[in-house]
Amino acid sequence: MIFNLPDYHVIDAVDLPLGGRRVIVQADTVADGCPDCGVVSARVHAWCRQRVKDIPHAGSVEVIVVKPRLVCAEGACSRRTFTQATAELPVRARCTSRLRRGLLEAVIDHGRPVAAVAASFGVAWWTAQKTVNSAIDTLPDTNALHVTQLGVDEHRYRKVRWYRDPDTGGWSRVEPWMTTIVNTRCGQVLGVVDGRDSAAVEGWLTARSQAWRDRVTVVAIDPSAAFKKAVTGCLPNAKIAVDPFHLVQLGNQCVTRVRQRLAHEVHQRRGRKVDPAWAHRMLLLRGYDTLSPRGRARLEQVLAADDPTGELGAAWGVKEALRLILASHTIEEARAAKTRFDAWVVAADTDETDRFAATITAWWPAIEVTIATGVTNARTEAANTAIKHIKRTGRGYRNSDHYQARILLRSAHRARQHRLTSQGTTANCE
Repeated sequence: MIFNLPDYHVIDAVDLPLGGRRVIVQADTVADGCPDCGVVSARVHAWCRQRVKDIPHAGSVEVIVVKPRLVCAEGACSRRTFTQATAELPVRARCTSRLRRGLLEAVIDHGRPVAAVAASFGVAWWTAQKTVNSAIDTLPDTNALHVTQLGVDEHRYRKVRWYRDPDTGGWSRVEPWMTTIVNTRCGQVLGVVDGRDSAAVEGWLTARSQAWRDRVTVVAIDPSAAFKKAVTGCLPNAKIAVDPFHLVQLGNQCVTRVRQRLAHEVHQRRGRKVDPAWAHRMLLLRGYDTLSPRGRARLEQVLAADDPTGELGAAWGVKEALRLILASHTIEEARAAKTRFDAWVVAADTDETDRFAATITAWWPAIEVTIATGVTNARTEAANTAIKHIKRTGRGYRNSDHYQARILLRSAHRARQHRLTSQGTTANCE
């Protein structure tokens, strides 16, 4: 009862001289079905002993299983004898099933490194990693999931490395990026592909069934032409929504480029601490509605003291005009804000703001979809944050299959937790 191995009972237990204990167990029933013909037999041909790995119990435990070799009761069967198998000890298993469940729970549910888990359970690293890789087969088929909204984003997998092609003799570059496809309704990672070009995303989407692709209505992406091409080609019925965070980031980059250019034109050098615009450069990137009265007063002082041409203030105004567009609740409000945005771009009359306005105009249909549906890449970015934690926990990965297995299993576990805590959105990931 203390050992508590299902379908087995302890027949002997001794303490070992060097510490730990040896536990000898035997199955509760002797009868078993032949693996070839399925006929149940209880006739014992011989008894054998096998040493198996099990979870530690108050220290190291050496488990010996007494197994019967049974004689097949079917005379026409080609197999004469066979060894008993149970759910806890399948055929040719050297580890108990509860040990594998413990390894998987420690690695996936608790996020521990594979090497540390293998050491704590007293098994080889390959045993723990093989358990994780084999758990991929237990995940539901992606085509069976009811997905209506997708998020696509890239993350860096490894450093850039170069290798010499043995066939051509030239140098080739190892792709350091991977693309993550996420169900934006619950944040579950559905797929991870190598690269961040359109071919990688198209390959994953075309592998899905036509019915699955027809159900997708909205796809949230960054302002990436490659992702837009893949979604347009494989999901013609889906609308594209652009992530607001990256649009604001483009606006902040516009302000930064104007500030850097003015520093070179006015001071003939890069910005320094004595320059108010450089010293308060992060203040220029803050949203005006998030500033305190003291912060707003400081911002006005910066623009008055270190903006002789007025171009920095104009670029800052264009950036704030974009934030007003993204804060709109209806398409009509957004279009009215877009009219004011275009007027401020004309008033700014700089190369940086003109290029920024051209980008906003090119992605305007996707911006309207974002405002109308509210679909963003927030859960995709959250999934990438969890992926970075997995990469840091493993101190990096050289094998992409091991890396993707950890990502998919960890995300599926978090999705199950999401369904348990939010019963009203259970159908989002099914």
